[in-house]
Amino acid sequence: MQRIDSTHSTWLFDPERMRFCRIPRGVDPSSLPLERDWQPYFALEIDVSGSFTVALNAERTRLLRAWREAGDDVEPTAELELLRDIAE
Repeated sequence: MQRIDSTHSTWLFDPERMRFCRIPRGVDPSSLPLERDWQPYFALEIDVSGSFTVALNAERTRLLRAWREAGDDVEPTAELELLRDIAE
């Protein structure tokens, strides 16, 4: 189990089962979430800047991006959808 504390949530990653869940900051992560609270993921990329990206699909067109440290210019966690060029 891998734990990452972001600006708004505690993220728990289960790399063996390729699933993750987010728990609001301040909630005790030792009380593991219910089975229905877990979501599949396809990749986790952690940047040296403190940000990390979770790929929600194999094509990596649905992404969640969050930051480990809060700062004045940090945006809240958001889902990104990337459009692929149809000519590919």
